[in-house]
Amino acid sequence: MQHQRNKFLIALKSLLYSSVQLLVGLVLHPYRSMQLLVRNKILLPFAFYPTLIGLILYLLFQIDFIYLIYQSFFLVKFFYQVALFFCFYWQLALFYLWIRFSRVFNRF
Repeated sequence: MQHQRNKFLIALKSLLYSSVQLLVGLVLHPYRSMQLLVRNKILLPFAFYPTLIGLILYLLFQIDFIYLIYQSFFLVKFFYQVALFFCFYWQLALFYLWIRFSRVFNRF
């Protein structure tokens, strides 16, 4: 039983590490990362990180306590709106790269 749990934890750590590496790659160099994601079609759902982050931010600010903080402080409101704006345009850029690379890779 202990051996199975260790294998599960190792697999979970590996998945978490890979997910964080893809997230960092999509932020720092989206061109190369989207090229990798389009080539390996199984990894393509990772292209929806910006939507997931925006959804988490939106749901987080539906909690009453956090919403009261949002209404009280200008900086919190400002950073929240900037983060949603960034996620929206980041997702648009990833969609553009997805379409571009899928057209190129389907020709060959």
